[in-house]
Parts: sequence; structure tokens; C-alpha cells
Amino acid sequence: MWKKMSIMAKMLIGIIPIVAIAMILMTYISVSTSRSLIQEQTTERTEAITEGNINKVDSYLDAIRTTAIGLAETVGGTYRSATMEDYKDVFTNVQLNDEIISGCGIWFEPFAYQGDQEYMGPYWYKDGSSVVETWDYSNAEYDYPNQEYYLNAKALTKGTAKITDPYYDPTSGTVMSTCSAPIYNNKGEYIGCVTVDVVLDTITNIAGAITVGKTGSAMMVTSDGTYLYTADNQKVQDGAKITDEDNASLVVVASQVLANETGMARFEENGKYIIVNYGTVPEVNWKLMIRMNQDELEEDVNQMTYMMVGILIAALVISSLVVILLVSSIARNIASVKKFAGSLASGDFTVSKLHAKNQDELGLMSDSLNNMYESNRSVISQISDESEQISSASASLSSMANELTSQFEKIQSNMSGVNDAMMSSGAATEEVSASVEEVNTSVQSLADVSEESLAATKDIMIRAHEIEQNSQKAYDNAINIAQERSQELSDASEKAKVVEEISNMAQSIAEIADQINLLSLNASIEAARAGEHGKGFAVVASEINKLATDTAEAVQQIQTTIDGVQDAFQTLTESSQALLDFVNNTAAPDYENFVHVARQYGDDAQQFGSQSDQIAQMVENIRNAMNEVNNAIQNIAESTQETASHSSDITDSINTAADVVENVGDMSSKQEDIAVTLDGIVKNFKLK
Repeated sequence: MWKKMSIMAKMLIGIIPIVAIAMILMTYISVSTSRSLIQEQTTERTEAITEGNINKVDSYLDAIRTTAIGLAETVGGTYRSATMEDYKDVFTNVQLNDEIISGCGIWFEPFAYQGDQEYMGPYWYKDGSSVVETWDYSNAEYDYPNQEYYLNAKALTKGTAKITDPYYDPTSGTVMSTCSAPIYNNKGEYIGCVTVDVVLDTITNIAGAITVGKTGSAMMVTSDGTYLYTADNQKVQDGAKITDEDNASLVVVASQVLANETGMARFEENGKYIIVNYGTVPEVNWKLMIRMNQDELEEDVNQMTYMMVGILIAALVISSLVVILLVSSIARNIASVKKFAGSLASGDFTVSKLHAKNQDELGLMSDSLNNMYESNRSVISQISDESEQISSASASLSSMANELTSQFEKIQSNMSGVNDAMMSSGAATEEVSASVEEVNTSVQSLADVSEESLAATKDIMIRAHEIEQNSQKAYDNAINIAQERSQELSDASEKAKVVEEISNMAQSIAEIADQINLLSLNASIEAARAGEHGKGFAVVASEINKLATDTAEAVQQIQTTIDGVQDAFQTLTESSQALLDFVNNTAAPDYENFVHVARQYGDDAQQFGSQSDQIAQMVENIRNAMNEVNNAIQNIAESTQETASHSSDITDSINTAADVVENVGDMSSKQEDIAVTLDGIVKNFKLK
């Protein structure tokens, strides 16, 4: 499929996909890089806005803390000398000079300001453009020493203050908070606290004024997640917490925000992702969060993506057009080269040369084809001129070669007759030589048989002598063994008499045991008669009786064993005597016969050896005579062979010369054919 495609299709398939892949990669890298940069810049901007507004809120709160600390130090240094009217003037001026302060109060420790007064807590608050004093909270029912702001202040050191968590005041419809600072006298004793109530409208207005882009807005919550500001003011009024939201994704982000100082998070709301950057207001731990739709962050990236895709498509179209134009130009040049090469292939050398306009690869190829055209045209013209002369010379050479071939054939016929005569003589000589060779072979066979017979006779003589010696030794050994065993058997018979003596001794021991047994029986009877005095003797008599009984049993076993030994010895004696009789009466005479037979074989072998020597001498005489005849025949054969060889050499030389002449004739014929062929080929080319 690929081989059949046009160059244009191949280049489009090969180049355009690569360009497309490169452009897609560039687009992907550009979009990814831009997305990262935009997100990074937006994040930095949001963080900067968050940090700036946190600093602004912190400056307001820090001013409140400074005011509370200043009032506490004033009261601590003057409570013994100043009157409540003096404090009213001071606290009134503070409220009138700061619009975010809605009220101030002094809360003494029980009996600290006056020894007979447990609760001493005047409170001044704004009422329009004036400040009103009230003592409604200075009683046991309110019990301010157990209020949060008082307990917070009591836990603080001198010169510090703490702001409570904000709360919504339904009367004024505002979010408020209380800042309390401890009062210490000159002795460093805690004598109460000063409170400054703050309306947080200014702070919530700061959060409400924050906007980032089209969808960016702010939220503020306390340290426990209670809303200080959000777009839904009802949540602020209800004291709702961000951690109690129905949106589980937002709750997860809220937990992350409350647990960390700063950072960024993302949650899903109404099917869209919201990006949150948050920070913490120092000391109060309030959280300021700026939220923005993720779609807004990716809007610029999407626009750039669409633009890059458009550029990609335009680049691919332009690349395709450029490739098509370039390939069309190359194809036209290749078509011209193809037409020129086709004319040359058909033998038409009258065609005009190529005209190359460019000096690129196609131009160089056109120049090369023009050079080839000129060279081939010159060569073909020369071949056409010389082919007729080659044809004439080849015809003349072929005629001379045929004449030489006829003369060599006559010489070959005469030499064949000479060779036939010499071959007949050689054949007769070879027949005579073969007959002599057969006689020599027969004589040699007879000599071999004589030598084998002589060797066999010598082997028989040696073996007969060995048999004679071995038989004599065997005979002598048999006689000696028979004599030795006869003497040993006689000695054994004498020794066997000892067994009979042992039998007699055993019989005597048995009789003695019977007498002892009888005596022990009598002793037992006497011991029984003696009664108590004979018990010891009865025991001895019993043991003697037992010993006599054991002895009789042992003697009986010995007697039985002796009888077995005598029977076995009798059997051995009879067998040995029979073996000696066999050696003396049968084996010894047979060995003596073997000695006589072996001696007779030795005499016969010696006679056969003498006859074999005579036959060997006769065979040697015949062999010498046949060798002389064979030498004479061999001389005749060599002379005949030498003559035949010379005639064969002459014939070979003639044959070689004839072959050379024949090859020359063939070559001249082939050369003539080639000349004709070349002339026909050259005529196929059109040169004029």
C-alpha cells in the first residue's frame, strides 16, 4: 500500500502528523504553563488581599486592646483618689472619640473599691450622641465576677488584654465583642478589670468590601467557626457555624481552615468548585476566607486554549498547502526526467537533452542523465562502425580453421592404427604375465601352507612335551598325596582310641554319681530320724543329692556326644579309605597313560616337521624359476608399453592441436554471430 502511494500522499502522511503532534504538544505545554501561572498569580493576589485585610482588622482590634489597657492602668493608679464622676468623664471621652466603641465599664473585685461594697461595676454606653451611666449590672443577680470577660481578665497579666468571641446583639442588630483588661494596683494586686464593648460593623464592613475578580468574596468566622460575616446575613444573626453547614464538602474545608493558620482549599458548591484562601487574625484566632469560583480562574486559560487550537488548525492547513505546492513542483521535474529516461530506454537517441533550471538534487540528476546520454550515443555509434569489420574477419578465420581440422583428422586416423597394433601386443604380454602370476600365486599358497604345517607341527611338539611333563607331575603328586593321606588316616585311627578312653572315664563317673546319690539318700533318712538336730545335715545331704543328679545328667550328655564323635570318625575313615583306593587304582594308572600318549604325539609331530621342511625347499625352487620367467615377460611388456606411450603422446598432441583449431573455428563462428547480433542491436537505436 505504501509503495503504491504518490510522493505527495507520502509526504502529507509523513509530515503533517508530525507537525500536528508537535503543535498539540506545544499547545498542551502552553496551556498547562499558563494555567499554573494564572493560578499562581491569582493565589498570590488573593493571599496579599487576605493578609492586607487581616492586618487592617488586627490594627482595629489592637487599638481596642490598647484603649482597654490604658483605661485599666489609669484606674489601677487612681482608684484610691479618683471619683466615679472622674471615671465617667474619662470613659465618656473615649467612647465619643472612637465610633466602634459602644460601651465601657469598670468591674472591681468584691470589697476592693469600698470595704463595705461587694459589687462595684459602673457601665457607660452610647445612646445616640450622648453617653449614659448605669449600675444595673452591679448586683448579685448579674454576678459579674463569674462572667466570661471578668474571668478572662483575671487570668491575664498586667499590660495585656483579651477580646472575647463576637456575638450578635438583636437589640442593636449588630455584631459585638468585648475586650477586657485586668486592673492591678501599685502593689501588683488584682483589683478588677476594665471592659470595652466594640461594635464589629467596621470589621465586617472590611470583609464585605473585599472583592476579587467577578466571583471573589470574603467570609469571616470566629475561632469556633461562628459566622462574623457572610453574604447570607441571616446566618450571622442566627449565630450559625460554618462547621454545621449542610454542604459536606464545605464542612471538610472548614475543619481544615480552623485547624491551620493559612492555606488554600477547595470545596464543591452547586456543582461548581470553589477555591478558598484563608488567613488568621492574630490573638483572636478569627479566620478571614476569600472564596472564588474555579471557573473564573480557568476562564482566561480556556480562551487561550481556543486561540491555540485555532492557530494549530491554521498551521496544519498552511503546512499542507506548502507541502502540496513543493511536491507538485518536484513531481513535474520527475515527470520530465521519467519521459527522457523512457526515450533512452526505447533506443531513441534523437531526443533533446534535459534543461534543468534549478541546481538542487533533481537538477544534478538531470545533468547526470544528459552526460549518460552523450556517452552512450558515442559508444553505440562506434559499435555500429566496427561490427561489419568483425563479421568479415570472423568468416575468413572460420574457413582456415575448417581446413586445418580436415588435415588433423587424417593424422589421427593413422596414429589410431599404430596404437591398435601396440595394444594387441601389450594384451598378449599381459596374458602371459597373468599366467605366470597365477603360478606364482599357487606356489606362494603352497609355501604358506607348508610354513603353517611346519609351525603347527612345532606347536604340537611343544604341547605334547608339556602334556607329558604335566601328566608325569600329576601322576607323582597323586602317588605322594595317596601315601601321605594313608599315613594320616592311620595316625587318626590311633588318636581315635582316646575317645573310647573318655567314654570309659565317663562311665566310671556315672557309677560314682550313683553311689553318691545313694549315700545322700541314706544321709537324708538319718537326718530325718535325728529330728531338730539333723536339719542342718539334711540340707547338706539334699545339696549332695542334687549335685549327684546333675553329675549323672552331665555324664549322660558326654556319653551321647562321644557316641556321635565315634560315628562321625568312623564315617570319615571309610570315606578317606575309598578316596585313597580311587587314587591308587584309577587316577594313578590314567595319569601314566597320559604320559605315554603325550610322548607318542611328540614323536609323530617330529616326523611331520621333517616332511614339511622337504616340501618348503621344493616350493622355493619352483618360485625361483617362475621369477626368472616373470622378469623376462616384464621386459617385453615394458618395451611395448613405452612404444604405446610414445604413440599415445603423439596422438594427444594431435588431438590437442585439433581441439585448438576447432575452438578457433567455434570462436570465429561465435564472433561472426556476435557481430551480426551487435549489428542488429545497433540498428534498434535511433542515432540520426
